[in-house]
Amino acid sequence: MKDISRDGHDLSLPEFLAYASIGGAMRPFKRAKRYAIGLIIPDWDRRVTYMRAALVVVDRQLDFRFRDQVKAFDDEKAESSIESVMDMLQNTKTIILFKSAEAVPSDLRHALDAIVHVPPPDSRLVRGVVRWAYGIGVTEQQAESLAKSNWKRLKLAMTRGRPISRVFAVLEKMAQEEPSAPKQAKDPEALSEIRLEDMEGYGEAKEWGLELARDLADWRTGTISWDDVDKGVLLSGPPGTGKTMFARALAASCHVKLIATSYAKWQAKGYLNDFLKAMQKSFKEARDAAPAILFIDEIDAFGSRDDAQGSNASYDIKAINGLLEQLDGIEGREGVIVVAACNHPKMVDAAILRAGRLDRHVEISLPDQHARGAIFRMHLHDKLTAGDHRDFAVATAGLSGADIQKIVRNARRSARRRREPITKDDVILHLPFMADIPPNILKSNAVHEIGHAVVGAALGMDLVKVAIAGRIRVDASVQSLGQARFRRGTWIRKTRDHYLDLIAMTMAGMAAEEVFLGGHDDGVAGTDGSDLFEATKTAIALERSYGMGEKLASYGDLSRRRLEEIGHLDPELMARVDRILQEQLDRAKGILERHRSACMMLADELVARLELPGKEVLDALDQPSRGRDGSAMRLDFGPRAR
Repeated sequence: MKDISRDGHDLSLPEFLAYASIGGAMRPFKRAKRYAIGLIIPDWDRRVTYMRAALVVVDRQLDFRFRDQVKAFDDEKAESSIESVMDMLQNTKTIILFKSAEAVPSDLRHALDAIVHVPPPDSRLVRGVVRWAYGIGVTEQQAESLAKSNWKRLKLAMTRGRPISRVFAVLEKMAQEEPSAPKQAKDPEALSEIRLEDMEGYGEAKEWGLELARDLADWRTGTISWDDVDKGVLLSGPPGTGKTMFARALAASCHVKLIATSYAKWQAKGYLNDFLKAMQKSFKEARDAAPAILFIDEIDAFGSRDDAQGSNASYDIKAINGLLEQLDGIEGREGVIVVAACNHPKMVDAAILRAGRLDRHVEISLPDQHARGAIFRMHLHDKLTAGDHRDFAVATAGLSGADIQKIVRNARRSARRRREPITKDDVILHLPFMADIPPNILKSNAVHEIGHAVVGAALGMDLVKVAIAGRIRVDASVQSLGQARFRRGTWIRKTRDHYLDLIAMTMAGMAAEEVFLGGHDDGVAGTDGSDLFEATKTAIALERSYGMGEKLASYGDLSRRRLEEIGHLDPELMARVDRILQEQLDRAKGILERHRSACMMLADELVARLELPGKEVLDALDQPSRGRDGSAMRLDFGPRAR
């Protein structure tokens, strides 16, 4: 607050409070000369006040030129809002306000330097701001009342020179004279409390949750001790896969209270001492409510102590140590199950995942077609037919549960505007626009995927199926146009030959395009995750991690290093890698040439049917399956839409 004048900017008390809250949340960026920050504000109805405060954060003089550097993101008009935000990102400093973390589009999430939660003003902050700005001392109780007051009325009541008793009298009078709003009837179509039993698409996570519910019931009756109950789980998966919804449903099925928090909430005030106090408070609240589930979002934000470096290393290490202390609990945490969620499980400190802490890791992937249909049914409360749900599922390939929930929410809004029940057309109106893939592209995609399938099968890999997409969403998202899925055996020895086979199969899509189409397109290379990129990573690991190349010394886990960094450590590495890639590309071409007629027949069949079982591919090659039994692992190889 010392950075601005008490009587400057024509700010009112609500704006001072918003400024102080934003300033605390953005403390790490105070000295930054350039930034693009997303702020999750606690009350979207107060966004105009937070925007005015954010303008002062960007420029203390509140110069009119800086008004295009702060924006409230309208998720109802996401596409147009993203366009305007893209232009704003060229500014030296940019602040974008969001109503929730879920409202931040994935593309924008990567473009912003940070996404910060702004905490609501508490009594301590209110007391400090009122004393600083108005020279008035208020009690703890009065500060709590001011924090909860209607900001529009507070702006009118809190004027300079007015005694605090008069301020409260004015607020009370305004509240009494305001016409009472009619009590809103509960939306009959609103999403009711969901139990885990009703949810689809959660696989192992659902099985674990239902088992936990049974164990908790037995623990309550004294049948089992607390030592026999799982203490925690780590949920990982892409944004929007429903990790938070899973925690709510889990609490409902277990009949326990849910205490939800996150790294950002604990870290909101910035100082380590405040961070640790907030963490301790959450665990205490869970212990007091036991049996309870403590849900911790963004746990990957803690990072790992092994990677801690720079000026923040001490902060990060002490924060992780504080979390470990709470997970172990000197006082014990009987009755408290910790459910943590993250997008990047590899970034979580290994000690957090040890026995007795978050010793189970469950991945929640994007829902498949069956699960998407079930999610539509759940959110629509069976208002439409099973056939409708299947049609919606087909049109939403690659979308998350959160995306589907938004589609249904928008469909309900359309129905409410007509004052009629929701219909299939309401949902279709908000589905992604789908287009048929042209025949020539369909054929090239089939050739590519058959290349993976045939080479993998010829090298003894257990092919489950090969498939291509017949339709695609018309948007800017990256979408898979096909996949060859193999089952990887549990007991395979991963020797040099194993990795060379893997590289040959990964390069086989490119090989098929060159053999049968005269050349490959850029879908097989050029981006992270592409066939060529993955084959390159495997070849580098073979050379410099596994001791299977020309040099024996190992650089260890290369996943945390960039390719240019590895190349700098070993200038001759990329030449050796290139030889491996070329040899395996030629090897894949040779296999495809030997099975040319079968490949062309299979490609035509794949175009007609869009999916072929692995056995049918093996039969066409006239060779017995040499796959090994093992746990299913999905290996998708194929060009990308964009």
